Amino acid sequence: MLLTFQGYFEKGQFITDGSVVPEGRRTIVTVLDEKVNVSKEREDYINYWDKIIADIQNSDEVLEGEPERIHFKNPEEIDAL
Repeated sequence: MLLTFQGYFEKGQFITDGSVVPEGRRTIVTVLDEKVNVSKEREDYINYWDKIIADIQNSDEVLEGEPERIHFKNPEEIDAL
C-alpha cells in the first residue's frame, strides 16, 4: 500500500497539509523541485506556534510535581465518536 502526504519543508521540518503518517510505518519523502506558496493564515499559525515554543524554551519558571499524561485522538478515534 502506498500513502501520499502533501506538504512542505519549513525550517528543516516537513509540515503536512493533512493527517500525519501512522506510527511505525516506513516512510519515504520525495522533494519536488517547486516552491509552494504558504497562505498568510498558515504562515501566521506557524509563527504563532514558533513563538509559543520559543517562550517555553526561554522560560525560567520552575515546574513542580509530575506532568500529567495526555492522549491525542488519532483520526480513526475521532471518526468513531
